[in-house]
Amino acid sequence: MKTLVVALILLAICPAFARQDEPKPTPQSIKFFDVLDLPARIDEPKLQKIDGHLVVTCALANRSGESLVGVRLTMMFVDSANNGRIRRVNWNEATTLPAYSIKNFQFHPAIKDESKDADLFLGIDEVIGRETVWRTVDADKLLRAYARGQHGQIPKVQKLQNMYDKETPRIIGTMPPKLPKP
Repeated sequence: MKTLVVALILLAICPAFARQDEPKPTPQSIKFFDVLDLPARIDEPKLQKIDGHLVVTCALANRSGESLVGVRLTMMFVDSANNGRIRRVNWNEATTLPAYSIKNFQFHPAIKDESKDADLFLGIDEVIGRETVWRTVDADKLLRAYARGQHGQIPKVQKLQNMYDKETPRIIGTMPPKLPKP
């Protein structure tokens, strides 16, 4: 009888130990192309699979005195196994980030398959603040040159007024009471 009980306990415990030994997928590191004139910077970006979807986890820093509401990102895949073939993905992300702060984010690019052999490069095309929009001129060309090892490129940034995301002050007033007619 004791042998049967011990066998049943071992049968129940073995699958639990087997699940603990399964290796977790390691995140793939991404090289970030920093444009110093942009108010946003990404630190420690990594591509990993979370709940079956590929996600870029990183910290986003706001280097300006204006709160940010969004970013437009570009990721390039340089596949060394396929003669240096380059794939590019652009996407927008809503980010609520106060002035001079840093926060962890999970960005969701529209990527269908993970390429373990490819080198990954990430750049910011556009940063959207409440009052200002910063846009990198020829961001794709700069990121492509950076991916090819040409690190001497000096990016130019356009600074535009944001006409759509400004916070309008709300003034709550009261109507004067109506006086009865004499």
